[in-house]
Amino acid sequence: MARKARLLSSSPPSPSRSSVFWCRSQPAVCHAILAAPVAMACLLGTAAHAETAPNAAHLNYPHTPPQQEAPAAAAPRVNPTPPSPAVVTVEQPPAAKSGFWNSMRLLPPLTSRPEAYGQPQTLELNPLPTSLLHQGPWGVFNANTGAAAGFGTVGYYAVSRWAEDWSNLKDKRNRIDAMDALKYIPFNDKGDYYLSLSGNFRQHNFYDQRAGFGSTKKSPAYRNNFRWNLGADLHLGEHVRLYGELMSGQAGGINYYGYAGGRWRSKLDAQQAFVEVRGHALGATMGGMVGRMTFLDAPPYVTAGSVYPSIPYSWNGLRGYAFWKNFRIDGFYLTLTDTSPRIAFHNEVGWDTRLFGLYTSYAVPKFTFLNRNSQIFVDTFYLGYILSRTSLPTLAANTSVAGSTHRDTPGMRVWGNAGPLEFSVGAMWQGGTFNPANNAGPSRPVSAYAIDATLSWRFAKWPGHPAIGIQVDDVSGGNMNKSKSSSWGGFLSPFVPSAYYLDLSTYIGQSNIIDVGPIATVSPTPNTTLLMKVPAIWRNSRSDAVYPNGVNPYGFRPRGSYTATMPQASFTWRATRHITLSIDGEYIFASKTMIKAGASSGAFVQSNLELTF
Repeated sequence: MARKARLLSSSPPSPSRSSVFWCRSQPAVCHAILAAPVAMACLLGTAAHAETAPNAAHLNYPHTPPQQEAPAAAAPRVNPTPPSPAVVTVEQPPAAKSGFWNSMRLLPPLTSRPEAYGQPQTLELNPLPTSLLHQGPWGVFNANTGAAAGFGTVGYYAVSRWAEDWSNLKDKRNRIDAMDALKYIPFNDKGDYYLSLSGNFRQHNFYDQRAGFGSTKKSPAYRNNFRWNLGADLHLGEHVRLYGELMSGQAGGINYYGYAGGRWRSKLDAQQAFVEVRGHALGATMGGMVGRMTFLDAPPYVTAGSVYPSIPYSWNGLRGYAFWKNFRIDGFYLTLTDTSPRIAFHNEVGWDTRLFGLYTSYAVPKFTFLNRNSQIFVDTFYLGYILSRTSLPTLAANTSVAGSTHRDTPGMRVWGNAGPLEFSVGAMWQGGTFNPANNAGPSRPVSAYAIDATLSWRFAKWPGHPAIGIQVDDVSGGNMNKSKSSSWGGFLSPFVPSAYYLDLSTYIGQSNIIDVGPIATVSPTPNTTLLMKVPAIWRNSRSDAVYPNGVNPYGFRPRGSYTATMPQASFTWRATRHITLSIDGEYIFASKTMIKAGASSGAFVQSNLELTF
């Protein structure tokens, strides 16, 4: 049964490991009603609800085990003498009984919305009730709705559904939703052999007034895509589990564009299928995964959950990880799944694109600053890319040199919060080579860099708890005027950074840019959030092209550096535990030099519907 927790001390939270903190439960705005047969079909995409695993934690707060219910008429009791800062007493009165929809006081955090992974990548204002989180035994690395653990955000549900942990539903007191019957299906008396089912239906609608600065010649374009998936997570005791996920995607519209390849339209296929083995050694929780899987252990400006294509990236290979109290390490060698076959269950292991490397994260011991709990992470990593199909631009408009590339990218990122200051500062250097196709020219060495930073101040006592700040990015570009054997300075970021990090329309990618602009987030109500930003964008190098992504440049060859200003906003409403709606809007003000080169200004609008269980 759901319980509502209250923090009964006005004293600043203490960093003591024995402390237990809970936040006020968030009320819903409304309930929804669906027609029976249609609803059940859609709800093969709609989210369930329970407490986390016994070892789970939000930020670095210990998990609070279920307590015995107080009598129905009992009210929360406060100790007559206020507890010391090191001890906070929490009493849990019973919550209203929750059925298929949601308790008015138990909605999942909006930061767990998969589409918004990484932006704004800040810590929660307060510790959340564990009934709203389904994280694994990652301790301090469950911070920021689990993003620090390297598996993507894990709130009420996760970006990667296999990262959820529903094991404590074996205690029936933790079952607060009708869909919980599908989240924990035990096969033995001990309850450690169990199955968790999951699903999602997603619809996106797009309006592009001048798609890609007008480069597609589809004006205006109306696009839509649909995606649904079903997952099964089979746990065979403490150490072994099998995960499989089926996914299908469709796309259509009027005067549409960009549906080439298999990530927008895909027949039913295995999106994920892997075996994981986990155990304890050397004082750490260690595990290994082999098979087909999603991968999100990178900053949001490198890669994130798929926002626009119907089918997210799916990788094949090996991954190993280890978690200590304040340090974790993740190693991986992966190849991108080939989704181009048009026949069901014919996706293959692709060898044209590979991702490999090592990621480490150190959690600085928690501290308080300006009476707020604070947590900072220091990440260091190496990312290696091999792409058999890429290109470099030439001086002539709409022309480029096809080839392949190998990139080596060491980097560092420091992120988290110091009191009300929430920040992420990262730097990467990139080396490697570019090899023209068919031996059409000499190989070119690569030397590039990227610096990405966001800084916000959280006004926690203001209505809506706004965070107001600034974002700055500096990503190097190449020089088309140099000889064909000279080094290339263009930074390559090929794996779809979060659209919510820089540009909702994705007309501008993380290559050859300098951008700066204000950012703000606010929660008008407990289950709504509004993200706003106004980046002004220049080319880092006037001798390089403008890129929608790091792989294929636009055909424009403008003379000036200033590219565009892109005011944008994203509003999200979590209607119930199972239904999320959002609308995103942006206007692209192209520069005069871009317009002279053939580009156009225009609007971009997107609406989203998510049904999840």
